[in-house]
Amino acid sequence: MSFERDVELLTTGAALCEPPPASRLELMGFDRERFFGGMVTAAIEGLEPGGGRFGFITDVRGRILASAAVLALQDRLWLEIPKGRGRTIIEHLDKYIVTDQVEILPLGDMASVRIAGPRSAEILADLGASAAVELDEPWSHTQVELLDYQARLVRDGHGGVPAFSLWQSSAIVPLMADDLAEAGLQRVGREATEALRIEHGHPLWGTDYDDSNLPQETGISDAVDYEKGCYLGQEIVARIHYRGQPARRMCRLVFAPKHTPAAGAEIEFDGRSAGTATSVSPSPHEDAAIGLALLPRRAVEALPEARVRIEGREVRFKPLGT
Repeated sequence: MSFERDVELLTTGAALCEPPPASRLELMGFDRERFFGGMVTAAIEGLEPGGGRFGFITDVRGRILASAAVLALQDRLWLEIPKGRGRTIIEHLDKYIVTDQVEILPLGDMASVRIAGPRSAEILADLGASAAVELDEPWSHTQVELLDYQARLVRDGHGGVPAFSLWQSSAIVPLMADDLAEAGLQRVGREATEALRIEHGHPLWGTDYDDSNLPQETGISDAVDYEKGCYLGQEIVARIHYRGQPARRMCRLVFAPKHTPAAGAEIEFDGRSAGTATSVSPSPHEDAAIGLALLPRRAVEALPEARVRIEGREVRFKPLGT
């Protein structure tokens, strides 16, 4: 594998790539949509089976306990959340179940295979999953059969490189990935997928932000529905949206040529500490490294002339979503 080859496959063709580490939960019961709708920033009530949303599970202070891709099935909801957050989120949700008919269970045996690139839908259709070409809505999904496997096919809703995930038992997923490779899909390394993730501005919970952050700080604008009904922490989230600005903003960094600091490198602005670089990668298209970081409002407000410094060198930056 080479970085350049992998980027070429992901931007012009299709390839097998490693999905972000994830945990999965299942919500069942008559009140599942109404109950979980009061816990997440996305509008999920009324989702038809096969529909999905991406949002944040927030606490009473509006802080992000986890990101969540929510899939609506006929009689249940499936959630994909950051790896290792399952127990925390189950305990958090359980605290708010009073008379609600809802049961929350871990989907510990579920894993996924990820296929990314502009030709992903075409290639999946050629392998038998013809429904791939019809899944054009973010987080839409359906049951498919390909290469003699049954799986839940999910359209990745994040911008940038088109991608699909095939959800199946963790025991089956490695076999499915091997058979997809034998059918002609090439594997790409994590370095290329990380580079494209950063380039397209998709921060990850636990890497770029965590439970100390508010939704607006992440720059993921489609994760919050400001017209939906009440949810935990909504008052604080709405107040920031309508009356003020977050104290920090997720920004994309562009380093000078031959300057590639490690993730965690200290950032300075105007002689003061301004956080750390949370993700760093070679750029897929520029002769420089790129990264993500939460920068203070004082730095963002000083744009377009502003620069931050890392390891004594100037770094350009731009807030996500602008």
